[in-house]
Amino acid sequence: MEIDMKVTDNRVLLTVRGSLNSDNAPKLQEKLNEVLKTDIKYLDIDFFECDNICSTAIGKLLLFYKDFISKGGEMEVIRCSTTIYELFNMLKLNQLFTVNLG
Repeated sequence: MEIDMKVTDNRVLLTVRGSLNSDNAPKLQEKLNEVLKTDIKYLDIDFFECDNICSTAIGKLLLFYKDFISKGGEMEVIRCSTTIYELFNMLKLNQLFTVNLG
């Protein structure tokens, strides 16, 4: 699993490639914590090349989301694979933040 982080102005783009599992979910949390430590207000996540996401990673994403919106941030999944899109919709995460199919 790889995570690329690109910062432009007041926006961060996280691109996740590969499978997010319980072994590498802490790497996702590290990147999300980096975003929380800044004054950045917008986070875009690209899960298009992510083929699987475990419950641990989803939990870390939800904890981040709670903290991020409490400081006035906005989060959006700008692209995701069909598998991730269906999972996020089933879990109703699309009611918390925008989830776009790639």
